[in-house]
Amino acid sequence: FRDGAGKVVALNDWCPHRGARLSLGMCEFGGTVTCPYHGYTFDGTGQCVAGLIERPDSTFIGKLRARAYPTEERMGIVFVWMGETEPVPLDEDLPAELADPELTGRRYLRVKVWEANWTEPMAQGIDFHEFYLHRHVNVWRLFNYRLGFFRAKYVYTSGVKITDAGETFVNTAAVAPHFGQAHYPGVDATWPRHVWWRRLPGGLRFRSGEPPLPRYRGVQHNVELPSKIRVMIGASIHLRWMVPVTEHDTRVWTFTAVRKPKNLLHAVGQMLWYHLYRKPAVVIATNEKEDLVVFKRGRLNLEAPQKLGPLDVGLIYFRRHLAQRARDYQRLGTARGALKPVLRHVDEQAQPEVVEVGKA
Repeated sequence: FRDGAGKVVALNDWCPHRGARLSLGMCEFGGTVTCPYHGYTFDGTGQCVAGLIERPDSTFIGKLRARAYPTEERMGIVFVWMGETEPVPLDEDLPAELADPELTGRRYLRVKVWEANWTEPMAQGIDFHEFYLHRHVNVWRLFNYRLGFFRAKYVYTSGVKITDAGETFVNTAAVAPHFGQAHYPGVDATWPRHVWWRRLPGGLRFRSGEPPLPRYRGVQHNVELPSKIRVMIGASIHLRWMVPVTEHDTRVWTFTAVRKPKNLLHAVGQMLWYHLYRKPAVVIATNEKEDLVVFKRGRLNLEAPQKLGPLDVGLIYFRRHLAQRARDYQRLGTARGALKPVLRHVDEQAQPEVVEVGKA
């Protein structure tokens, strides 16, 4: 709600009296929120200023105080600092491209609640599942660059390397990715089974030994710790920002930013491109109908031990560094409840050799 000065207020959802949800209450009076259970009313600082079932001069109301969190509004979005320590300037956490003047021409936003712990879409954005999961038939891929539906696709990678890492990010890349087909002796068969795309005219396909497309020569992932995934596609940026709602649900903010349009016709083209291709093909068909259905609540056994291999280098790095990158951890030396969960699945016996930053 907004306080008397119009500033957005964020309070802990649990009333300090009996633990009812303040979010289910009403703003009975300007600049305040009233608990739906007993009518205790709190101002923008979290101080109880009235108890609607108490005497107006009750001294008890002065003993009730809900925790208030610092907030800031930017681009129509409310950002809330929920750390134990003092907040940092928002610009330190705001993705640079969202403030880039060259990308202020048009931004598209989709917000959905995913039925998954927030670390699962992060882990999915780090690994290289797309070699299998996203190779299946999807009508939207018919409209990919140079008939991308028909081009040779990557089959496997020889490993994953960390190409760069810092205090707030980690970049990973596939090592020697192979495309076309491969023979797997364990099943005595080749994968993928069908190679009819090779019969297309030379200008519409890519022969064995050639990269699928110039823009796809590098298979790389960029993760900004703790909860942002970035993909650069041509002149656009695809950014997913995971915001935990509960232990089991995550609000996923998907930003698509494009360069400032040169003219009105260019602006119309960008709008059509997003609504007719990017949103249905990538944001919905790929992220929500292919990715999410695999790891959503109930689809993964999160309590069972996991065996991690050479393709999980980025995931291991994420799990080991997640808590340490939190500012509360850096300032206090601990992050309540954060360290154990992110390390619990790392199998010490199955760890692959981690490639040093900058080395293949």
